[in-house]
Amino acid sequence: MISVEYREADTKEALDKWARTLGVGVRIVDETWDSIYFQADAEYADGTHLRCRYRQVLPRPLAFRRRERTFIVGLLHEVDGASCYHVRPVIAGLSTDSQAEAVREATIYAGAMVELQRRSVCGATAANLSVYVVTRAADWNP
Repeated sequence: MISVEYREADTKEALDKWARTLGVGVRIVDETWDSIYFQADAEYADGTHLRCRYRQVLPRPLAFRRRERTFIVGLLHEVDGASCYHVRPVIAGLSTDSQAEAVREATIYAGAMVELQRRSVCGATAANLSVYVVTRAADWNP
């Protein structure tokens, strides 16, 4: 049985120091409109798995801008005569004030995410995906 030891870092600097000490890298594992989650994984010689995470809460003005630029993107493609649906939340368009450009970026990012995550499972690629919905997350009504 593999043992996993979890830790929460108090600061990003503490996480970076922990990772450097163990000779591992830090990566972003998740993000929401108001936070970014960083994580480092290491393993002791006895097989014990170590995981340390840090949640960076974003300043309010940036968090609200990211919330306004979070989109729900629905994509679909055909697999063996059936429709295969994928829905992804995407933060896009932070560098532009154009809503149309933000939507365009969101569809590109969502297609890339689906291809990366699902290509080996269902054959989804950015080329065979069609967008069926793009809406701001604040307006999303599932």
